[in-house]
Amino acid sequence: MKKVEYIIPFKGLSLGDHRYTYEIDDAFFADFEHLDADKGFLSLVVDLMVESNLLDIKFHFSGYIELRCDRCLDDFRLNVEDDFRLIVKYGEQFEEISEEVIIIPSSESTIDLSQFIYEYINLMLPIKKVHSENDFSGGKCNKEMINQINKYSQHKSDSRWDALKNINID
Repeated sequence: MKKVEYIIPFKGLSLGDHRYTYEIDDAFFADFEHLDADKGFLSLVVDLMVESNLLDIKFHFSGYIELRCDRCLDDFRLNVEDDFRLIVKYGEQFEEISEEVIIIPSSESTIDLSQFIYEYINLMLPIKKVHSENDFSGGKCNKEMINQINKYSQHKSDSRWDALKNINID
């Protein structure tokens, strides 16, 4: 999805450093339906180094993202801060060389950063989304929901397996 505010016209920029600042808010999150976050506020600083044969783009994110807890399903706020780098080279056609290096046609005069911002936000999200990383008991989780989960997850033993408990392997 193209978002005009994240399109940088780099043709005509002088060689050297250029800085852009953005505020990533709920409207950005709403535009990307496959993002695990629905809300948040991130401050983004983009440092663009224009060289004769490439663009060196550095992204610095800081702020918070609102996520849904995998354990209790309540929303919580995750503070994030991270840096990413993208090197854009000129060539014949669009091509992704690696996670950090892409090639765009030399006829291009702009670059749309919105897809890269989306991908970098996804990379900042933890695999396990819970209230507190260090609290395995779910201390900040919704107690009522945790009790419901515990109530319905009680395992009833299957007596067919009781005979295996008496097997002596030694």
